[in-house]
Amino acid sequence: MAKNKAAETICWLAILALLILSIVNVVYKGTKQTLLFTRDELKSGEVSKSWETFRKEQQLSQHKAKIENFRLTLDRDQNISSMRFTVIDPSDDNSYTMLDYSSCFSCEDKGEDRLTVTSDKVDRKPAQYDRLMTADEFFSKVEILNNQHFFTASRYAYTHLYSTGEYENTSYDGPYFVLEGTELKQLQTSHSLDKDYRDYGSIQVIGSNSSGSYQTSEGTTKSVIIR
Repeated sequence: MAKNKAAETICWLAILALLILSIVNVVYKGTKQTLLFTRDELKSGEVSKSWETFRKEQQLSQHKAKIENFRLTLDRDQNISSMRFTVIDPSDDNSYTMLDYSSCFSCEDKGEDRLTVTSDKVDRKPAQYDRLMTADEFFSKVEILNNQHFFTASRYAYTHLYSTGEYENTSYDGPYFVLEGTELKQLQTSHSLDKDYRDYGSIQVIGSNSSGSYQTSEGTTKSVIIR
């Protein structure tokens, strides 16, 4: 009797595992594998145009799709090594699409997929949604900063860009800059928590000699507040 119950349990676990795998497979295969940027596309300076093409291909909302946990790694020649981010997009039926993007051109982990785009739906608005920047605004700011060569860090083999995507009070290592419209200016570090610069988006730019890891410090990091 005990053996029969054990066998039955194992059978049900196997069925459950197959069911989970099939659901994951449907989510993965149901999402277009659209590449946002080619390896050297940042050199063209047309970040917003590339995002707009990607947005339409993925049928994401204009002005409502929001971005979080953006990570981008560039090599010394400003070629993209890897990029990850999540987009949260409201749907007509009061649900929200969670789209996860990952691309890798020269990662240290050679087994990592070159491009993976997956999506899933959640029934409730994610708690962080109202605190996030729209993806349209975010990529337009990335374009301005890129065209002003803000992401260049010639001292290091790699430059890592990171943003939570949230409007927040920033307190990071290193010098601070503020981007107002298309004007980029440097602030005194002591002014970084000034009330005039609270509750805005920000991007950290960190230099590193590794494509897979980095440490923030006064010597490796600068931050830009996006207004």
